Amino acid sequence: MEYSIWSASGLLGVALYLSAYGGLQLGLLRGSSLTYTAMNLLAASAVLISLNEAFNLSSALIQVFWIVLSVVGLARLAWHHSQARFTPDEQAFLAAHFSTLPPHLARKFLRLGRWQTVSPGTVVSRQGTMVHELIYIGSGQADVRAHGATVAILSPGALIGELTIQHGGEATADVEITAEAHIFTLPRAALIRELEADHAFALAVSGALQIEAQRKIDAANRERAVVAP
Repeated sequence: MEYSIWSASGLLGVALYLSAYGGLQLGLLRGSSLTYTAMNLLAASAVLISLNEAFNLSSALIQVFWIVLSVVGLARLAWHHSQARFTPDEQAFLAAHFSTLPPHLARKFLRLGRWQTVSPGTVVSRQGTMVHELIYIGSGQADVRAHGATVAILSPGALIGELTIQHGGEATADVEITAEAHIFTLPRAALIRELEADHAFALAVSGALQIEAQRKIDAANRERAVVAP
């Protein structure tokens, strides 16, 4: 059997379609990612070109609409990325704790919360009460007190609540602001609502929170090893 340039184009399209779908099913690609959308656009274009040799109206219509939808998807991604501009405070927050979030998901994450300036004496977490917010200290300082004793001092860059924000739970200590602070607070209810509504967002944020929780656990274990006799 002889293969023409049209046949080769069709085979390339099939390979791209299968690679994209296989990557999606194996968890290697996200359905909303640039790579997945671009692969589908190229696959449809290649198959459409191959129809020059043996035209089929139904197949042609499928490829044309696939191309149109892929272009719309790419335009949507471009728009999302154009909106993902961050202030210096936001950049520092993301770099320290959520560097794995794609820009458009990072913007969505930040929109769920708000920045505010709080005065010394403000208690942002109370021991024994449910954790209702994820809190990031952009500037300022806070004391961590358990059973009346100060057990830690939080500096700018500290994150509070990453261990319990997703699954709920009580705070294990009081956290009190001791120097005027600029903080970011994200309500648990708003976060859970978005996690349940957007699968891609849930995977990305859950992964980032797990990394942060493990980092805090590892740091605590290292501290215990240092003070152990």
